[in-house]
Amino acid sequence: MSCYMQKITDDKNLDMKNIILLLLLLAGGGSMAVAQGKLTEEKRKEFEAQKVAFFTQELDLSPSEAAVFWPLYNEMRKKRREIEGQMRKGANEVNKASALAEEKYAEAIGKKLAWEDELQKIKKEYYQRMTGILPASKVWRLGEAERKFQRQLFEKLCCNSAVKK
Repeated sequence: MSCYMQKITDDKNLDMKNIILLLLLLAGGGSMAVAQGKLTEEKRKEFEAQKVAFFTQELDLSPSEAAVFWPLYNEMRKKRREIEGQMRKGANEVNKASALAEEKYAEAIGKKLAWEDELQKIKKEYYQRMTGILPASKVWRLGEAERKFQRQLFEKLCCNSAVKK
C-alpha cells in the first residue's frame, strides 16, 4: 500500500496547513502561499527545481530540448494561473454570497464555462507550439508527467504529515 493510501486509511484528518499548501501547489504552481503567509523564496526555488528535474526526466528532454521547452511551458502555466485565479475568485464570490438570484447563478455558470474554454484554448495553443519544437511523443507525455508530479507531491505531503503526528 502506498504511503498516501496508508495515510488515508490510518488518519483521515490531515494537517490543514498541508492540505492548503497542497491545493495551492496544485492550482498555482509557482505562486504559492500557506495560511501563515508566503512560502520562503528558498522553498519555492526548491519546488521549482524538483519540478524541472522531474519533468525533464519524465519527458526525456535533451538539454537543447529543455532550453526551448521550459520558457514555453512557464509562459503557458502563467497564463493558465491567471485564468485559474479568476475562476477561484468568481467561485468564492458566489459561494460567499447568500441568497443569490437564479440569474446570478446562471451568469456565474456562463463565466465558469468561458474560463474553462479559455484554459482549453491556452492548452491547445501551447501544445501546438510545443509540437513545433519537440517530438509529439514528448508533448503527449506532458499531461501524464503533470499528474505524476502532483500525485508524488501529494504523497510526499501526506507522508510528511504522518511522520509529524
